[in-house]
Amino acid sequence: MYLRSLMFLTGNRQMMNEGKSNSILVSGESGAGKTETTKLLMRYLAFLGGRSKTGGRTVEQQVLESNPVLEAFGNAKTVRNNNSSRFGKFVEIQFDQSGKISGAAIRTYLLERSRVCQINSPERNYHCFYFLCSAPPEDIKRYKLGDPSSFHYLNQSSCIKVDGMSDAEEYLATRSAMNTVGI
Repeated sequence: MYLRSLMFLTGNRQMMNEGKSNSILVSGESGAGKTETTKLLMRYLAFLGGRSKTGGRTVEQQVLESNPVLEAFGNAKTVRNNNSSRFGKFVEIQFDQSGKISGAAIRTYLLERSRVCQINSPERNYHCFYFLCSAPPEDIKRYKLGDPSSFHYLNQSSCIKVDGMSDAEEYLATRSAMNTVGI
């Protein structure tokens, strides 16, 4: 943990001393932990560049809450990973002269579109579909939803549930995150 913190501090010090744009590239094999590493980096940058809360949503809250939204709509269970990103993303966080976050932009690319129509066992489609099917009863009724096994795009695989993941809780967390980011 100390080395990880030292790496982050070194990067921040470099940005503040040089006053130039910096980039961090997170790459690796499937299942190597790129998504989790990126979330740690974003959390640390939001901590360092955070502003005092003066009411409403802060930019750093919106940056951090973009992760659950992107994961819901762009991640799926694969053979190697229960939360595998099926897309690429470019995250830009802008800082002012004092090192505080002043803005952010996230661009996604290369979404694995074929997964929507065809999945293999023991994989799952995108998380958002299962989250929807586990919504509170009033939403199930309003949107005319049902059990995931009743939908062709979800029942092609024997895997409907993921160990350690509550689709109902994730549905609520995703809705909250969407509200925070303004969706």
